[in-house]
Amino acid sequence: MLEGASKLRPTLRVIGNLLSTRCDAARLYHLCRELELPRVLLGLAGQVLDSAGTMQPWSITVLTDLVAVTTGYFTSDFNQERSIARGSLEIFAEAARLFLALLPRLLAQPMDGERRLQQQSVVGFTLLCESMDGSCSSVAGPFYAGLCAEHHLLLDTLLQGASGSVKEAKTTQEQSERLADIFMAALASACSIPLGRGGCREAKKQVAQHVAQMLAETPQVLGQLLEKLVRPTCSLNGLKILYAACHVSQSLCHLLEMGPQVPGALAQLLKGEIPMPEPVRGQAQEATLHLLSLLTLQLQAPPPGLDVVALEAGELFTRSAIVSLVSAAGFLLTQLRQHGVAVDLGGEEATAALTNALTARAQLCLPPPLGTGLYDGLLFFLLELLAQEEGVGTWGFAGSELWDITWHRVAAALGLARGEPEMESETPRPGQPTPEPDWNLISPQGTLLFLNLALLVFTREPHLCLGQLAQPSSLTLATLRKLLSPDFLLHLTQTQAGEDGDPGLVPAVVLHTCQLLCFPFAVEVDEETLARMVEAASEAEIPAHLLQACCHHLPLPATELPLSLLCHLALRDERAAGQFVAVASEPAVTFLSSVLLGTHAQPTYQLLALLAQVARASSAHLPFLHGLLGGSDGAGQALSQLLGHPEPLVRAGSCSLVGNLLRHRLGLPGGLAGLLERLLELLGDPDGAVRRAAIFAVGNAAYQAGGLAQGLAQAMPCVVRLLGDPQARTRSNAASALGNLGRNSAELADVLIQNEVPRLLLHCACHDSQPAVREAALIALRALSRQPGIRQSRCPDPHRPARRGQVQGHGRAKGIPAAPGCCPQ
Repeated sequence: MLEGASKLRPTLRVIGNLLSTRCDAARLYHLCRELELPRVLLGLAGQVLDSAGTMQPWSITVLTDLVAVTTGYFTSDFNQERSIARGSLEIFAEAARLFLALLPRLLAQPMDGERRLQQQSVVGFTLLCESMDGSCSSVAGPFYAGLCAEHHLLLDTLLQGASGSVKEAKTTQEQSERLADIFMAALASACSIPLGRGGCREAKKQVAQHVAQMLAETPQVLGQLLEKLVRPTCSLNGLKILYAACHVSQSLCHLLEMGPQVPGALAQLLKGEIPMPEPVRGQAQEATLHLLSLLTLQLQAPPPGLDVVALEAGELFTRSAIVSLVSAAGFLLTQLRQHGVAVDLGGEEATAALTNALTARAQLCLPPPLGTGLYDGLLFFLLELLAQEEGVGTWGFAGSELWDITWHRVAAALGLARGEPEMESETPRPGQPTPEPDWNLISPQGTLLFLNLALLVFTREPHLCLGQLAQPSSLTLATLRKLLSPDFLLHLTQTQAGEDGDPGLVPAVVLHTCQLLCFPFAVEVDEETLARMVEAASEAEIPAHLLQACCHHLPLPATELPLSLLCHLALRDERAAGQFVAVASEPAVTFLSSVLLGTHAQPTYQLLALLAQVARASSAHLPFLHGLLGGSDGAGQALSQLLGHPEPLVRAGSCSLVGNLLRHRLGLPGGLAGLLERLLELLGDPDGAVRRAAIFAVGNAAYQAGGLAQGLAQAMPCVVRLLGDPQARTRSNAASALGNLGRNSAELADVLIQNEVPRLLLHCACHDSQPAVREAALIALRALSRQPGIRQSRCPDPHRPARRGQVQGHGRAKGIPAAPGCCPQ
């Protein structure tokens, strides 16, 4: 076997050197396939371990070489790429499983002078974990789950080795410390939180829970680990282990809070007093800040060593050029401020630090606490800064460079823009896959935080912000469109699945975005600017996205605001109504039906108002409306139910919808007769808004009267009575309705005369205080004068020719049409 081993070693060196080049992933993969790697390597290692010659030095050397080449395989790029070859990931997963099974036996072998086999085996495990973190969830998840469930003794061994508890008599102090550092790195790679939101996070959380439990139950091991925080070669990995374990164990957080050596060690790390290379020092400072923020969040109290922490965090925030370090410091400072610690957020210095941090490219060392993103800390700090009474908020922040850069960075993180902050947004072309948001940069909670920040700025300086909503190509509008898009909301919803998810986050993002889009309708804006904003919203397909967001991501009571926004857009732009109808598929119709017939009055009213605008926009939308209301035969039944709703605003909205449907000749085929009686009853409703909408609907019914003349004749006294209603719009609608009754049915002439309609209309035309009512009365009189019976009833009066001439002349001067048509709402 010794001869075979001597021949094998050169071959292993060649293969190892080839794998270490990482030159061409496809060729290296095919080489491994031809050589049946790593199955052959792991098989040989198993045979050597099973042989009786394990105690011989050559066997340790061969095992070390086999593990080294296997490690080269684990770190190869083709294990991260599905496109290399079908089955490559399956081979990788199986090799990882076999290696885990061999690892305890490798670590238990007799040690040579330099303990190379132990070192190489632990290094191989470390690099395997790093490769797993970058692999797909279907491979990484089962690996870490198996590590925790089947190989927890291996984790215990790594923890013992990392703390320096395992010592050999023949080992020097330097060798023991070096081996402890290697064990520490392995344990950190096994339990540390991976960047991104891949499927292995949950499985690694189980590993972290096991490590946290071991640390909490063995104070000696925890103390030894804490002592190593000040050792330059292992402090960063020690911080990673504690950071991951504190995420899943509040008891460990309490132990760290009480640990006497913790404040001093963390203070040294923050100050940069521990000698280590510059990049590592920055990473250690970032990890320390994150650990302190995590302790503050978990314990709901300021961390240990408060004075030093606040001072050093402030220095790092304003002086550091590392984006992730500035963000971590900002996050901690705002946490301290929220717990009552006096923290000077600064003014111009803080603003300059934020601008520099958002301008520079960012690279994370560790994911921020509890799933937050890199920019979350910066946004959190900025929100606190703006919330102060003095400072940035008083000098036109909405027009500042920092505000512009913030929008660009958030847009890029959400997957909308690419490139430097000064570049304008780029939206994917039709058919292109939409990039997934980079949750490392901005978390789902950070997205909501940004929207809170935007709402604060919009509220303080609306006129500086609204101009961006009037430009179809603006980054502001493109970002808001992205936040409402189905693909983004799907990604956002997926992040909230599981125990730790927040079911209220997605609805909050939708509603905050709607609030920003509602600003043009909530402040004074000239009509031209408002028209451009509405046009830009339609071009950005905001109406379509609003309906889809309501259907799939909002509870029914929360749909009032987006439906109201849809109504405002449809009122001012027919394209908005068209988009609404175009995306109303079967799920949308089901949702809309549930809103219409639901128990929540406000969403029902907003939807009725929206449907009224849809009906008003075009007769092409009638099939959609009929289908939504239960078909042309069932529409009357649904509307009749709504007209009898206990809430006045729903009754008013239902009347308005009926009135707009009746603008079209086939607006309610087969359903009008059944609704007429209900409409006529509502003419006497105690609520003024209901009466106004009801007379509007009755007026349009009169315009389309057909065979309903006799039914409408019975309502004549009620309509006449509304000429004296307190609301001018109701009086105007009543006058128009009377004109329509006279225009469309000669047989109603006697009823009109009996109810003194011509005289009362003439009185309104002469004496009503509102010009709109006087004009509506004149138009109605013109329509009535077309009926011979009414004209004859008025002509014999010799005392009124002058007044009649005055009225007709007034009508001609105003350009009043001969026929009134449908009532205005």
